[in-house]
Amino acid sequence: MRRWRHQDFGCWRVGLVASMPRVDCPECGVVVARVPWAEPGSRFTRDFEAECAWLMGVANRKTVSGFLHVAWRAAGDIARRVADRLRTAMPSPFDGLTAIGVDGTSHRKGHTYITVVVGHERHRVVWAHDGYGGDVFDLFFRRLAEERKASIRVVAGDGARWIDSCVAAHCPNAERVLDGFHIVSWMTGALDQVRRRLWNQARRAGNEEVTKRMRGVKHAVLKNPDDPTDRQNDALGAIRNTDPKGRLYRAWQLKELLRTLLRHPLDQARGELDHWVFRASRSRIPEIVELSEKIRRRRPDILRTIRPGYPNARLEASDNRIKAAIRMAYGFHHVDNLIALTMLRCGGLDMHLPQPAI
Repeated sequence: MRRWRHQDFGCWRVGLVASMPRVDCPECGVVVARVPWAEPGSRFTRDFEAECAWLMGVANRKTVSGFLHVAWRAAGDIARRVADRLRTAMPSPFDGLTAIGVDGTSHRKGHTYITVVVGHERHRVVWAHDGYGGDVFDLFFRRLAEERKASIRVVAGDGARWIDSCVAAHCPNAERVLDGFHIVSWMTGALDQVRRRLWNQARRAGNEEVTKRMRGVKHAVLKNPDDPTDRQNDALGAIRNTDPKGRLYRAWQLKELLRTLLRHPLDQARGELDHWVFRASRSRIPEIVELSEKIRRRRPDILRTIRPGYPNARLEASDNRIKAAIRMAYGFHHVDNLIALTMLRCGGLDMHLPQPAI
């Protein structure tokens, strides 16, 4: 006798109980017979799994576990089974791909990543795999036929060289585009390095006033000035006199110039980008000078980012949705379950609640 958990009826728990015969399969050996209401190896009915997967797509972990009275580890296995079942019933997600975005997202401490490919046309995740780097991205292109590779015209992502090498090997006619989020993140990273270096210098010199100012402006210099708090406004006003040479203030100005020029028309941004590289290369700030060389090297890719028609903001929005799914998947023991939850929430799978039989 075996038992499967079914959808609850009000406050009553419902289960299906059946006597399961064992069959001798010529290929698999002696196995338990398949039943029409549940997947092999599952302790839940398909209707219950469909309800759980639908709820995982619209609610948080606490709601799913509390409403359905199911362990979160079991919910991860349910997500994997439902995602596999929905993918087999839908057309290939690789059909009609012309513009894609690729990014690596960490899902656990210790630099553990998953690589995610987003299709810009439908604004959904089309492929995800455990790992990070050129070898993993190469697995995506191996899934594509030659005509599908030839149809890809735009590949957006950060400035990683493994993306460039894979695109050159599999899609030589595709244009490489850098998304604006990562371009600005280069500058914010360099700005934070400048702040930490100046803070350490002031701390070693025993200058307590400058050390206190440096510690207080950390979030003010990294945050966009569109919506600062009153305390951050005061910190920004004191940046000019933070260090004698005004290096932190000049680095913050360059960060804002780079962020705003990405929103300008292409003809205007082309001249502003050249002016930015000129100022940054002569700023005498080591971190900014090093970044200016990188910006100069990736200038054609950055200009393609500014060119109209390349939906880089969609990649940033997808990144936020993917990160929300990863945070929700905290507690899953297998990365395949995490990827399945990501596909359920961001992959455009056709999820519906079980309908009553008429």
